[in-house]
Amino acid sequence: MKKHPVQNNNFILSRITIEVFAGNDRFDLIMLYILKMIRNIPPIVLMFFSTISFAQDEIAKSSWVTSPVKIDGKPQEWKLPLRYYDAGTKLFFAFANDDKNLYLCFQAPDEMSQVKIMRAGMEVYLSVKGKHKVSVSFPLAQQSVPTPLQNDNNSQPGQELKNRRTSFILQNTLMEVKGFETKNGFIPINDSSGINAAINWDENDKLTYEMSIPLKEWFGINFTAPDMSKDITLDIEINAVKWRGHTGSGGGSNGFSGRGRSGGAGGMPHGRNTNTDEENSALPGENKYLLFQKSKLKEKFILAQDDSRK
Repeated sequence: MKKHPVQNNNFILSRITIEVFAGNDRFDLIMLYILKMIRNIPPIVLMFFSTISFAQDEIAKSSWVTSPVKIDGKPQEWKLPLRYYDAGTKLFFAFANDDKNLYLCFQAPDEMSQVKIMRAGMEVYLSVKGKHKVSVSFPLAQQSVPTPLQNDNNSQPGQELKNRRTSFILQNTLMEVKGFETKNGFIPINDSSGINAAINWDENDKLTYEMSIPLKEWFGINFTAPDMSKDITLDIEINAVKWRGHTGSGGGSNGFSGRGRSGGAGGMPHGRNTNTDEENSALPGENKYLLFQKSKLKEKFILAQDDSRK
């Protein structure tokens, strides 16, 4: 959901008028008329606009699950389509939790996003009001490659593509974690701590990325209910692909932006879980440039509570 607050257009207009025409006598009557019009707006209308603004600025919410989510890159345990979508990274995503773990799910129907994730790697950051900062890097970035699109995903015959994806899954068995209670550095993606990650593809060539974060590893073994009630910030970075002859600056220096929204927050609800023309609307030439741009997602959310205990 994009959460850009709705502002009252009358107030904006009056402020602009005052700033632009202040000191100009010819516009005094216009200013007085506008201000009089604002004063005559019924209070109930102003309350209506305030309510809309508050509702659209509400942060995302996790979903409560009664049994652990199996981290295998298969989305059967998630309600599809996933609840949120980010235009910058072209990722669908959702949150879930129980009283022991946070679960994250991302889906990339877009071929270019899949190529970036596979080649350049993806980084997941979580923090609570600037504290309890943890990060997971998975998959890890591959070394430089000679061309941006050669032998990737849908450019290959069916069986060869399937074999390449299987090889990717078998080879990418490590992730780098930072900031956790007992784990730091490189660990297996199915680590015994419960910090787990997995990537897989479905029959529609959609990439699914799942992750679990044990709350005791994140907040500490003595975490409490108040810890679970605080606003959480999720930051995602899909790194820029690097290849021979290109530095992959990732900062938009070529005039292309990898970010899909101003301010970084929010997503948008959607009603589909299949690859659409809209999600693949970029031209091939633009796609190649986008490979070399780091794309980011930023979302605030809160954990769900067990309603059965109330």
